[in-house]
Amino acid sequence: MEPLDVIALAGEVVAWIALTSGLALLLAFAFARMADGTWDPTEVAILQRPDGDLVRWFAGGEFHERPLEAHEHARHGDEGELVGWVRRRTPERLRFEASSHVPRVLGTLAVILLVVGVAATVASTVAGAVA
Repeated sequence: MEPLDVIALAGEVVAWIALTSGLALLLAFAFARMADGTWDPTEVAILQRPDGDLVRWFAGGEFHERPLEAHEHARHGDEGELVGWVRRRTPERLRFEASSHVPRVLGTLAVILLVVGVAATVASTVAGAVA
């Protein structure tokens, strides 16, 4: 077997694996984005109290509050007012990031695998045509 035939065969195997995995992750990315929903920015205030810090915000026509969690306190505990993100359908939910990490990771992995798959397809095609 010639070296170009081996490259063509290996490229085709890598292309099939990378493209199918990339498309599956792209589908998972789409579902994760839909499940995450739409989040709107709102101003939040952090109130320091002896029994624990609170986060307060106004959304959906009402005031909401909840305790500041430990990892949020380490990041935002000393600030007075900042921007938080509330879910459009359930304004009583608040987070400090505009988007979730899960769709971002799934989308990044999908793009990487799709690029690898396309590159492997091109390498396999070129190696097969030259051989």
